[in-house]
Amino acid sequence: MSDAGARHGKNRNIQFLRGLAIVLVLLAHGSVMLIGAEAVWWDGVLQRFLPGVGVDLFFLISGFLMGVTFLRKHRQFDAAAVYGFYKKRIRRVLLPTWFWSAVVLLFAVLEPPRGAPSYSLDTLLGVTASAAFFLANVFNALHETDFGYFWSIALEVQFYLLFPLLLLLGRAFWPAVIGIVLWFSFANPFAPEWLFRANGLFLGLLLWKLSSLESFRLVERDIEAMSPVSKVLVMGLAVLAASVLAIALEPFASFRWAATTLVLAIPFMLAACSGEAIFGALSRPLEAIGQVSFSLYLCHIPVCLLCMHWLDDQPVLPRVALCVTVSLIVAGLSYRYIERPLTEGAVSREPAIDEVGTRAPVRSR
Repeated sequence: MSDAGARHGKNRNIQFLRGLAIVLVLLAHGSVMLIGAEAVWWDGVLQRFLPGVGVDLFFLISGFLMGVTFLRKHRQFDAAAVYGFYKKRIRRVLLPTWFWSAVVLLFAVLEPPRGAPSYSLDTLLGVTASAAFFLANVFNALHETDFGYFWSIALEVQFYLLFPLLLLLGRAFWPAVIGIVLWFSFANPFAPEWLFRANGLFLGLLLWKLSSLESFRLVERDIEAMSPVSKVLVMGLAVLAASVLAIALEPFASFRWAATTLVLAIPFMLAACSGEAIFGALSRPLEAIGQVSFSLYLCHIPVCLLCMHWLDDQPVLPRVALCVTVSLIVAGLSYRYIERPLTEGAVSREPAIDEVGTRAPVRSR
């Protein structure tokens, strides 16, 4: 297979994982589309299986791509490169987040769905401001609301802000990354720890470093030798195990997120090291969802709550189906008219997901 073909297969596999991650997040937030006994039953399911690990899968992908898009080209602090780095991140993240955090203010004037809490304008202003300035994890630690899902975007942007500064450490960069992983895994000083679980972001960086070593070629060859069926089974079991492990290790606070992310590293590396699309044509729907996953993450809670404003008296199946369908449509529009124009308008092009690979390039492309 040509290098271009291999990159295309890896691209499809990682995009599939993004789609899978956002589906897991939708399952974790499923109670927003349920009422009464339905919501109680679903909350009981979530006591045994935690699909919220989809966020950790997103973090793992983001950390790995940080190596692909930045460390592969810049091994030390460079002011111009750091400026370009922040410019790209701001273009992609800032305006979509501002837009959807502002939508939250609508709920100050709308009557909440049956059984849902109502929020004062002051609380919703706090949600909007903390989301807009990427401090939602801090705000949500103090004020729990239905809109606390902005926490993960805030944590990722905080990682973006810290990451280039770590390059000032020079040769101490990788020891510092390992130290941060251990710190967040065993002595996370923030509470509740799940709002500050940066483990996946830094573990993603370490995975990229590992994959760039020449000795890792042996692992790549073994992964390529696996059959697609074997890869699918291992990936499915690993995601399921991570979802169960996150519940089983709840008493261990921060460590459970490190353990969960390490298990999720298995399906991620299978995807990143496979030149062929693992799921074939069956992956296309999740790849399409993965393409709009950021917009879908931003809009799904407000959209579902708005739908529930009119649908809370409808039967559960058509209600959930309509909430999900409208969320996907709105996410597609958000991606097309807010996220994509800003991404395509970047001055310089970064490889992002479309050129993801594990091996450092032999020559520039």
